[in-house]
Order: sequence, then structure tokens, then C-alpha cells
Amino acid sequence: MQYITALISIILGAVAQYFLKMGVTTVSEKSKNISEIIKSGVTNLHLLSGLFCYGLSLLLWFYVLSKMELSKAYPLVSLGYVFTLVLGYFFLNEAITVTKITGVTLIMVGVIVLTR
Repeated sequence: MQYITALISIILGAVAQYFLKMGVTTVSEKSKNISEIIKSGVTNLHLLSGLFCYGLSLLLWFYVLSKMELSKAYPLVSLGYVFTLVLGYFFLNEAITVTKITGVTLIMVGVIVLTR
């Protein structure tokens, strides 16, 4: 159960990154000065969704840390790179290159080695 909770927490962190990216892109396109940036930021649904996802991710991570050894739990966080690569590809039309695939593969192998 701890690994599933960790995975959900990490996925929520990646989803939070996606929402924050969408939010800051929208805010920076619409805002010209600092007061507009602040006003747009606190009312931006994407930014608020990103913060919510981070908050929920944090609460789940607290549970994970209470049940798992830190040396096994923390390497799992690097799986966030894998999830953000996938989100970027499907939702932001970002390219997946051989270099990125190689890096993600190395991360996954490292996680497997460290969590055994």
C-alpha cells in the first residue's frame, strides 16, 4: 500500500507541475505589470489547481514517510521526471528525444536498484 500511495503522491506532483506550467504561461501572456501578475495569479484556475495537487501530494507523502524507510521512499520521487516527460509529450506537445528516453530509463533502473 505504501508504494501505491507513494506513486499517487508522485503523480500528483507531476500533475501539479503541468497545472503550474499552464498557469504561469497564461499569467505571463496576459499580465504587463506586477499588480496584474499578482491579481491574475491568485485567480488563475490552473495555478490554484497546481497548488491543490501539491498540497494533496504532500499529505500523501507524509503518510509514505511514516510507513517507509527514507532511503527507499525518496528515490521514488525521481519517478516524477518520468511522469512529467509523459505529461509534457501528451499535453504540451513537447518532443521526446533519444536523450530523454535514455535519461528516463536510467532513472527507472536507478529507482529499481535503490528500492530493493
